[in-house]
Amino acid sequence: MSNSDVNLETSMQSIMKTIWNGRRVLFVVGVLAFVLSLIASLLIKPQFKSVATIFPPVSNQVSKELTTVNIQEGLTTFGETQEMEQFLQVLNSRSLKDLVINKLNLCKHWDIDTNQESVKFKTYNKFDSYIKIKPTRYQSINVEVMDTDPAFAALIANTVVDFSDSLMRSIKAQVAQNALKVLEEQYQIMESEMKMLEDSLAVVVSNGVIDPEYQSKVFYKNFISALYSNDRNKLKILNNELKRFGNGTSKHVRYSAEINNLAEHLNLLRQNILVARIEASQKIPTQFIIDRADVPDKKAYPKRLLIVATSTLSALLFAIFFMLLAEYIKKLKNLG
Repeated sequence: MSNSDVNLETSMQSIMKTIWNGRRVLFVVGVLAFVLSLIASLLIKPQFKSVATIFPPVSNQVSKELTTVNIQEGLTTFGETQEMEQFLQVLNSRSLKDLVINKLNLCKHWDIDTNQESVKFKTYNKFDSYIKIKPTRYQSINVEVMDTDPAFAALIANTVVDFSDSLMRSIKAQVAQNALKVLEEQYQIMESEMKMLEDSLAVVVSNGVIDPEYQSKVFYKNFISALYSNDRNKLKILNNELKRFGNGTSKHVRYSAEINNLAEHLNLLRQNILVARIEASQKIPTQFIIDRADVPDKKAYPKRLLIVATSTLSALLFAIFFMLLAEYIKKLKNLG
């Protein structure tokens, strides 16, 4: 056996001997730690956790589908990462926190003195401590609330969900109202242009140019007939009509093309205006509520067994450490 193995065995024997000699002390420390940690865990107010789960929808999906004849994806299209991140911003915003805090008078519930200077700082800290907004891997969002009152925990979670929906609607409505104003102004301008084009086309029609393609065929047939019969008077009349008809035909074709093109743009604008009006009405939910928060019937904290076991084990380890340290110091003094 090498010297290192002998030294290691000697050290282990010394450690075990020290622990054995101090077994009574360790027993007392263990019992005291067990009793004190048990009492401490009993003094901690139990807290209950209530959870609500929501899914954000695809942006503008519902309003667009309500204005579309052929609905392909349905009204229950869940949002993805982008929509979830947008909704998380709303859920973590100060605006939402203020709404929930004022609605439920959380300062009073959390025993926060509203006369102190740092009342907002402390209230927000409490809010972030007791109310957790957690995204899941399924693109949903959990609103988790811890409170000593199980019914109030559920109330807070559901209030957060309700206010997040109303706040998101308000944000979308502001954007939609501004967009609606711009779209309606553009629509009026294009309607005026359409009216001018229709009036111009009406003038051309009043001059006899009604269906250029059909009239051209008839004119060509009459011209060939007059030319074949060598009818000079008719040819002269047809030549005069050709000048007038040719000018009117080009205008008719141009005005008709512009009217058709403008009509397509107007139809698209009508669709966008309809979508913007639906968004501005704030009547479409901005979330899918999978689970509303229920009143929990079992406490989530404290875990008394875990507290007692951890505290007792920690106390024993510290006691062993100090016993070994004391023995080491004693040996150093003897060597000196």
